[in-house]
Amino acid sequence: MEEFKTQVLILLDAIPAGQIISYGELARQAGRSGYARQVGYLLKNLPNDTRLPWHRVVNSQGKISFNEGSDAFMKQKILLEQEGWILVKSTLIRKNQ
Repeated sequence: MEEFKTQVLILLDAIPAGQIISYGELARQAGRSGYARQVGYLLKNLPNDTRLPWHRVVNSQGKISFNEGSDAFMKQKILLEQEGWILVKSTLIRKNQ
């Protein structure tokens, strides 16, 4: 499992600004299809001062997984907006689409 965690963190660090990926796709790329929840758990337990772009990971519907209006939701929303995303009916859309 440590190898999976390492691979997830490497892949997470490589997500370019302005791009998003789902928990499931990140798990698949790390070699463990079906481990989306484990990816979520890893991200949830990152240090508060992490420089990893955790905010670029969303659920399979292209939505922020935190409860709408929560501090974590608002933080992720702001970070994604700074990278060119907007929320339309809770779904993330690129501004220039």
